[in-house]
Amino acid sequence: MQIDGAPDEILHGGRVLTMAGNGECREAIAWRGDRIVAVGDSDEVLGSAGPRTRVVDLDGACVIPGINDAHLHLAMWAIGRPPFQVDLRRATSLDDVRDGVARGVREQDDSAWVIGSGWHGADVAELRDGLAVHREHLDAVSAGRPVYLWHRSLHAAWVNSEALRRAGITAATPDPPGGTIVRDAQGEPTGHLLEGATELVVTLVPEPSAQTWRRALVDGMRELNARGVTSVTDPMVTPDLLAHYQELHRASELTLRLGMMLHWTRPGPANNVATLERALDAVGPLCGIGDDWWRIDGVKLFADGVPPLRTSWMRTPYADGACGGLVTAAPDDAARLDELDAMIELLHRRRWRMGVHVTGDRANDAVVDALVRVMETDPWPARHHVIHASFLSAQAARRLAPHDVTISTNSLIKWQATDALESVLGAELNAYHHPVRTLVEAGLRVADASDAPITDPDWRRGVQTLVVRDVRGSGRVSGPDECVDLETALRAWTVEGAYQGKREDRLGSLVPGRLADLVVLAEDPRDVDPRRLHALTVRRTVVAGRSVHEA
Repeated sequence: MQIDGAPDEILHGGRVLTMAGNGECREAIAWRGDRIVAVGDSDEVLGSAGPRTRVVDLDGACVIPGINDAHLHLAMWAIGRPPFQVDLRRATSLDDVRDGVARGVREQDDSAWVIGSGWHGADVAELRDGLAVHREHLDAVSAGRPVYLWHRSLHAAWVNSEALRRAGITAATPDPPGGTIVRDAQGEPTGHLLEGATELVVTLVPEPSAQTWRRALVDGMRELNARGVTSVTDPMVTPDLLAHYQELHRASELTLRLGMMLHWTRPGPANNVATLERALDAVGPLCGIGDDWWRIDGVKLFADGVPPLRTSWMRTPYADGACGGLVTAAPDDAARLDELDAMIELLHRRRWRMGVHVTGDRANDAVVDALVRVMETDPWPARHHVIHASFLSAQAARRLAPHDVTISTNSLIKWQATDALESVLGAELNAYHHPVRTLVEAGLRVADASDAPITDPDWRRGVQTLVVRDVRGSGRVSGPDECVDLETALRAWTVEGAYQGKREDRLGSLVPGRLADLVVLAEDPRDVDPRRLHALTVRRTVVAGRSVHEA
């Protein structure tokens, strides 16, 4: 094998799953600087070694491309972990929630709000049994301080009486566009805020200091590196967060590659075309600006909500008779649909790539209609993507495929939420939830992603769920017709994430010329029982030819 100059490092004597073709496996890989220079049989790659080449015997270990989590709220996940916020992901009782708040009172600055995240009504026994979320549950342990607790979905919040007081929310406060202030029988706010109503309070919560952000982000990236993650797309980057990411890049502290979707319009009063147009006018034509470490990939939009809160826009009513709805700021369904169409048309016309959060079947059809319309009217190689696509139909998927629209699914949400959603959606629709095989067979490119902090960002569990569709807790299989093969599942966490971000010429596969981002696993996933894929062992993670984690 002839290459131009000796490699810096060679890994040999193992299995290299290149993801460059259908099941292609080689024995060795070499890189120089940040680029792969050779992949092949051990003897031929070893023949390129020079006197300063580091040569490592894999001893049968397996190399795969670096994991690309195509939808991970890096900043939210990083800042939501202790010691920065109260972590309620493991709360199974009301006492667990109250203990977490009391801990926040003790540990968080005494002049600050108490901030937490991760609670879920399906996990907290009393809430699951019918007790309503209420501010009074938090008041007794909050020591008079305002409390703000994000629901695991980030589409709702639980706040105490002091938080409502500071926000000026009373029985007379109307629901904001795209949101709901949950009220008791007397019309008093309970402290449970859905979708856009969270904006009435969260805007009052003080921002962490720049030093706290930096510490949280660096720690978070190291943890992701330890799990084999080398690239992420953060889908909700505000101007303030963009500045924090810029500073990390300037200081050469990024240990994974970062794609960013800019965002100004969470569900709520500002989620409209006027807000979006002002933001685009202010930032100018930034789409695609950046380098291999840091790049602005586009803009994120919200179409509807999420199934657990019954805010996904569905054709079939939920048990309470409602169908959810779009979360654009307008007075009725028709006006909200017009607003969404206008936002999609504006971004496409301004040459911004977009990712559209959409879950419900009716909302998916609306987004597909809008995307197909703008791309047929004004074609350019945008490669927009649909986020979640939780109930996207085969018919709608086939309409998208010719336009190179990609899909970002979330097998980890499927694994985590299925049992809790059975009573919300019914058995048949719940089984179809995240129909990955249907989407792939319709001709769509599908990148799977964690959506952390909605889930724990563990790609191994995601790959297992794609292959098996087993469910947390019960282990039962939900929607076996939607299982995919291992090759497709691994591609969904490597190749397809790179394709979604228009980086397939640099990332996602292990071939000469690509960036040297890779993971060394103790086991070959092809030899592992599909129900044990979650236990794959990450031995080493390499980004740009440098080790960022070694077990």
